[in-house]
Amino acid sequence: MTAPTTKQAVEKKAKAPDPAYLAAVLRHRQAMAAQLDRAKAMFAEVDTDATALLAQQYKATKSTKAEITLPDGETKFATVTRVGGEAEARVTDHEKFLAWVKETYPDHWDYRLIPARTEVFVKDAFRDEVLAAITAANSAQYADPATGVIHDVPGVAIQPTRSPYFRWLFTRPSKRQPLDGRELAAQAIQAGQISTDTPPALPAAEQEAEDSR
Repeated sequence: MTAPTTKQAVEKKAKAPDPAYLAAVLRHRQAMAAQLDRAKAMFAEVDTDATALLAQQYKATKSTKAEITLPDGETKFATVTRVGGEAEARVTDHEKFLAWVKETYPDHWDYRLIPARTEVFVKDAFRDEVLAAITAANSAQYADPATGVIHDVPGVAIQPTRSPYFRWLFTRPSKRQPLDGRELAAQAIQAGQISTDTPPALPAAEQEAEDSR
């Protein structure tokens, strides 16, 4: 086997990039970063406005979905849908809930010895059963499955677990429209039909109210 020569044993020295090209790429990168920061700030502002207007529309009309069209008023390129919040029953006053269980369902509570004290508690399975029934009924009442008796349950309330929000989706390509929503929006921006630099003008009445403040 032939031993490697001195030239082969020495690693090839790294070559520095072309200074002008390096400067141009770095300049391009940071210019795009500046644009991105500006776009994020502008998007946050218009997203807040859009969410407030959609919430106002839902309150007035109970409308949960809107189609988003190009300025021609016909070509749909996106949709926005209101997703309702969720709520479930939770124990808000453990002492009241425990007292009710001890009095009404004595088989469903227990106690455990903790150094220097004894802790009384409701069994997890029964607590979960009661809370699930209250969540389903949307009322702080528990209907005993064995007797049919309806109990007003103290120390429990139905609380929101997720606030309503709006889900935004671009349209997908179809036989009728081979371009997806993002491509349609990009074309409209390039053609000057939609401006991403200038926000839509307020309606005259609202502009007058804004100016009078």
